[in-house]
Order: sequence, then structure tokens, then C-alpha cells
Amino acid sequence: MRDLILGVFLFCGLCIPVNAFADTVVDLKGEAAVTGKTVILSDLAEISGEDAPLLSRITIAKLPDGSFDLNISAKAVAEKVRSRYLGVVVYTGAARTHVSSCTVEIPEGVLKKVFIEEIIKNSPWKDSGRVEVTDVRVSRLPKVIQADSSFIRAKFSSCEKYLGFVTATMLIGSGPFPENVTVTGRVKLIADVPVARAKVASGKIIMPGDLVVRSLDISSCPYAYTHLEDCVGKRSRVTLLEGNPIEPSQVQRKPDICSGEIVSIEVRVNDLVVRDKGVAMKDGYQGETIPVKNLSSGRQVVGTIIAASLVQVEL
Repeated sequence: MRDLILGVFLFCGLCIPVNAFADTVVDLKGEAAVTGKTVILSDLAEISGEDAPLLSRITIAKLPDGSFDLNISAKAVAEKVRSRYLGVVVYTGAARTHVSSCTVEIPEGVLKKVFIEEIIKNSPWKDSGRVEVTDVRVSRLPKVIQADSSFIRAKFSSCEKYLGFVTATMLIGSGPFPENVTVTGRVKLIADVPVARAKVASGKIIMPGDLVVRSLDISSCPYAYTHLEDCVGKRSRVTLLEGNPIEPSQVQRKPDICSGEIVSIEVRVNDLVVRDKGVAMKDGYQGETIPVKNLSSGRQVVGTIIAASLVQVEL
């Protein structure tokens, strides 16, 4: 009959099985420290008896986030146990247990490591060069319950550029109110970039010999070109100084026709096509109109660039 009753309880999942032939003794402590977010009976008492392993796992209380102090009465413990265990329990020891959180201090090195890893992971520049984080400082060393010590993440401003002086709020803990601490550092972007070998005048077409590749800190100009082919063949819009990185705003695509270039002037009249030579008076790209001076007549006309070195004039 006892086996039948035990089988019913196990099948239905109503409670921990009963041992009707042996008492279980729960000796409550006056003080207890816990490392997690749940207080179980084994945290509060020494348990003896055949069913001790089963009773030890009974949850007595759920704990708040962060560090805490609370008192749990023997009566409250007995009620929790009674709801899960039908056997006879003898209670000894303290009438009330003072429960406190067992906290650990998060090492500075751990906070710095997570801070640096999160910056590199979130940096929009990591494919442009090497991200370096230096001068990392932690405002204080937080203390949290041991269960929260492995949950560390960095929260950055939505406007963060991840260059120069960077600040993050380090959140420790998995609950809705995690412990937090401020960590700061300086972030640099180091990259191999083409720079002007010597000063390149404004308006000059950049040739391979005008450039050399150097490893530089481009934190102040992260959009600088990182490949020679990005610069060669383009025309400088400003004077490029020796040794300086080259930014997209400093160069432009070489015009299809440059001012002073000898071009063909094409005039179409019905099915008749007449061509002559002229001098472009202005830079221009295909589809744009520029003034052209006819070399034969000296007359200046306006035409549309339809191909390299070819301007079409409508009569």
C-alpha cells in the first residue's frame, strides 16, 4: 500500500515523497549567507534523515536583485516545507534566521577587459584598421552577489562614435536593476594609409609616385582612404600636404574633360556631321555642358560632353 501511495504522488507531481517511518530533523541556523537569488532549505539549516537530500532543495524564498538582508522565521520555513513534504519534520535551532547576501567584488581587470571587448565589437571602424583602447579607468569596484558576477555588459550612448574619449556604463547582474559603474578610456584607430610623399598641388592628377603608405593614427580622420587605388587617378581639390592622410573630400574623380584640353567639337545638321578641334574652357563630366573655343575660327561655343574628349554642339 505504501508503494502505491508513493507511486501516486510521484506520478501526479504533487509533492516530495513521504517517508512515514523516519523523522526528518531540520536544525535552523541563526545566520546564513547565500550566493544566489533563491534561498533553499539547505542554506538555512542542517538537515538529517533519510529524505534530507529531497528537503534540501525546497525553495524557501526568492531574493531581490543586488545585495540584501532579510529575516526568515522558523514558522515561515515550516509552512514552505509542509507545502512540499508530507512526512514528519522536527525543527530545532533558531526561531529566526538572518539571511544576508554573500557578495564578491568585481576586479578592475575584469571590468576593463569587458569594456575593451565591447568597444572593439561595436566599433564601426574595426574593418578600417586596428582599434586600440588605452588609459582605461574604472570609477569604483562594485560588489554584487556571486550569482550576478558573471553577467557584465557595457552600455554606450546611442551617439557614441567609438573614437577619442569613450564612456560606458558597465551593468553587472541579470535582473531589472543591475549594479552599475562608469568606465572610460581613449580609443585610437591605427591603419596603413596612403599619404602624399611630397606636397601635391590643388588640381593635380594624383599619380602612384605621389603617394606612399604609412601606418598612422587616423582617429581624427577615420574616413581617410586606406588603399592606393582609392586615390590614384583622382584630382586633388585642395593642396595635399606631405605625410597627411587623404580624405574623400580632398579629391575628386578626374573630369572626363579638363580645362585647356584639346577636344573634338561635333556639330550635327540633319544627317550631316561636322567635326573640328577646340580647347575646353572648363572642366566637365559626361552629360554636362562646357564652353569650348574653336581652334579654327576662334569662336567660343557651348556644347555637351558626350564622351571623353568629345563635345557635341547643337545648332
